[in-house]
This record gives sequence, C-alpha cells and structure tokens, in this order.
Amino acid sequence: MTRILQLAFLVCACAVYGAAMQPSAPDAAMFDAILKRYVRENGTVDYRSLRLEVEPLNRFVDQIGAVSPDSHPALFPTRAHRLAFWINTYNALVIWAMVKEYPEKKTRLGSLAGRDQFFIKTAFKAGGRSRTLEDIETNAIRKQFKEPRIHFAIVCASKGCPWLSREAYTAERIEMQLDRGARLFVNQRRNVRVDGARGEVRLSPLFDWYKEDFGGSEEAILSFIAKYRPDGILLRQGKWKLSYIEYDWGINEVQ
Repeated sequence: MTRILQLAFLVCACAVYGAAMQPSAPDAAMFDAILKRYVRENGTVDYRSLRLEVEPLNRFVDQIGAVSPDSHPALFPTRAHRLAFWINTYNALVIWAMVKEYPEKKTRLGSLAGRDQFFIKTAFKAGGRSRTLEDIETNAIRKQFKEPRIHFAIVCASKGCPWLSREAYTAERIEMQLDRGARLFVNQRRNVRVDGARGEVRLSPLFDWYKEDFGGSEEAILSFIAKYRPDGILLRQGKWKLSYIEYDWGINEVQ
C-alpha cells in the first residue's frame, strides 16, 4: 500500500510540475504598469527613472523572448491577441533598448548610421527567434495584419512618432485603442496641418513613408485622415496639395 501511495504522489507531483512549466503569454498587465509609471500624458518617457528601476521591464522582455504567436500559436487564439502582442513587443523592445544606454546614446536616432544600427542591425529575442525592430515592424506586423492604424501605435522613441500610449494593448480593447491612437495623431497640428486658403495639407512623413499602407494615393491618404477629423468632409472635397513636415528624430524623453 505504501508503494502505491508513493507512486501516486510521484504522478501528482509530476503533473503539478508539468503544469507549472507550461508556457504562458507575456504579462501585458506588467507592461501596462510600466507604461503608467514611466510614460507621461504627452507620450514622453521618463528614461532616467526607468533605468534605475528597470527590472520589471527586463522580466517582460524575457517573457517576449520566450513566447510569441509564432512559437506558441495556441496562446494567441485570435488576430486581436496576435496584434496586441506584436505592438507591445515592439514598444517594449524600443524602450528597453533605449534605456539600457541612456543617456549616453540618447541622440543615436539623429543620424542615418544610428537609425540603421538601432532598427536594422540590433537583434532581439521574440519567441526564441532573433528579430530586429525592422523585421518585427515589417514582417510580423505590417505584412501580417495590413492595418494602417498600427503606425499610430508602434513608437520608435522619437519626437516625430505618435505619442506612446500609457496602457498596454490587449485583445479585448485593441480596436478602441487603435482608433483612439489614430484620432489623436491626425488631430495634432504637429502631424496634420490643413490650410484651406492655399488648398494645402501638410502631413507627418509617416504618411509618405508608408503610403501603400494607407491606400497608395494622395486621395486615399486624405480619405483615411478624414475619418478621424472633424473637418473630414472638407478633406474629401476638392483638390489638395500634399507636402510633408520635417520629421523630428530627437528622443521622446521627459524634459
């Protein structure tokens, strides 16, 4: 009888241990707490304070490194789960990479060489794979989801980017979050300036760099913007000349 009890105990212990070892999706609530603590209402990041208390972000980045929709698809059952994961991943890796060498390299995005190193050459782990920020943006997000609103959700640590959200993206809220980000971006004068007298609209260069994501033509770009602005009817009428505002590659740090 004792031997039977011992075997039963071993079976139960193995089952419990196996359950404990099962992978889980990265903890979006952990990332949400980081964003609320270190990101201000105007989208700037308190990198200085974050560097002193970086361990929670380190843990979230470790979770990203172990699990992704590619490595564990069952953990991300819907399109919304997958998209939320990749947006959070991109934003977390950008913040983590920037804070690791802050303030020594905070001006790195100001040069072509610096941007090349940061976005294209530096590799991170996502779901056990080595991936760059450019790879994540282009292949994991843009090509998979064909969702133009992501350009107002993923943030590259520059002032010219959209404001970084103070909450993590979740499957349950992602549609509202994407709409909110798009509406905020296109109604900020730094990104969209309408001059009715001159028939001119000046835009963030994001609309030029990723114009194919917004439909490929000037009319399609304006139609997209019009959905989120109170003067949308005006933008859909007549001919407008489009020009682009100079992009600000300065870091989005708290001053």
